[in-house]
Amino acid sequence: MSLHDIRSMRLARSKPSGVVTIVVGELPKAFKGDQTAIELKPGCQPQLMDWRPLVGVWVALYHVKTDWAVMDAAVKALTDAGAKLFGIAHKGEGYPLATFENDDDKTQAARFLRRELEALCQ
Repeated sequence: MSLHDIRSMRLARSKPSGVVTIVVGELPKAFKGDQTAIELKPGCQPQLMDWRPLVGVWVALYHVKTDWAVMDAAVKALTDAGAKLFGIAHKGEGYPLATFENDDDKTQAARFLRRELEALCQ
């Protein structure tokens, strides 16, 4: 899915029901048709993209390709736009950023982020 697709959903008074996956790097073929996955190719400029369709939507950033400039710009752009950062995954680890009621929920979120990252890296 592209940001354009999510914009169309929002204009139709709908929004993604789960966490939107944003991948810094290339989406694997298995994820190309995923309605909640956005690809940020290395060298792109997230700060120039219109992230308003993600206002109030949970997003998770997956650092598949080492491009810290894109990753940093994406985090700032998403935060500035009002997206809710669920977490970040990088180098086999998941880092939940959302507030959780207890440590078990936070641990489960970290596992979720790690599993998704593993799937994206295959």
